[in-house]
Amino acid sequence: MPKQVRLRRGTTAQHATFTGADGEITFDVSKKVLVVHDGVTPGGKPIEGFVKLSPGNPYVVQTLESTLEITGGDAYNPGLIVTQPARFDSTLNAPAGLLSRRVQWQHETLDYAATVNLDFNGPARRRLTLTGDLALTATNLDTGKSLALRLTADDTDRTLAFPADWKFLTTAAPTTLAATKTALLLLDSFGPTDPDLLAHYLVEP
Repeated sequence: MPKQVRLRRGTTAQHATFTGADGEITFDVSKKVLVVHDGVTPGGKPIEGFVKLSPGNPYVVQTLESTLEITGGDAYNPGLIVTQPARFDSTLNAPAGLLSRRVQWQHETLDYAATVNLDFNGPARRRLTLTGDLALTATNLDTGKSLALRLTADDTDRTLAFPADWKFLTTAAPTTLAATKTALLLLDSFGPTDPDLLAHYLVEP
C-alpha cells in the first residue's frame, strides 16, 4: 500500500495562535482548507475564497469579493464572453462603449394608484394599466438614467398629471389618455432633480 502523508492539523481557533515555519503547510479542519505559513504570521494564510472554474453544478453561486480586471482581448476580440443571460444588480459602467448583440431589459408591472412614483433605481421598463386618473412623480433621478413606461387605459378616458418641472419634447404634457388606448412615456434624466428630466410621450392613434 502507498505511504500516507498527513499534514499537521488543527481547528481555526488553534491556527489563530499558531505560527508555522516559513514554507510550512498545515490543514484547517474547521474550514477544510490548507494554510500556508511564513514563520512570522500567527494563523498563517488560509488558501480559500477561490472561484472554481468547473464547480460541477452550473447553478452554484460563487462570490468574488474583489475587483476583477480582464486584460485579454483586443479591438476585434472580446475580453469577456458570457454565453448565458447576464444580470447586473448595480450600474454597468462602460466608458469605452458597450457592444451587445441583444439587450433584454427587465420589466416591472406597477400596481395602479392615484399617484404612482417612478423610482429610477428600479427596472428600466415599466407597465401600468389605469383604472382611474393618474399623477406621476419620480425619485432617484441622476445623470444617465432612463426609464420607459407603457400606459394602458381601461374602458374609460383617464386624466394624466405630471410634475410641472418635467420638460416634454415635441408635444406638451398630455392631460388625458383615451379609453383602451396605449401610450409610451420615455424619460431621460440629465441630473438629480425634476427640471433635469426630459420626457417624450407617444400614443397610439
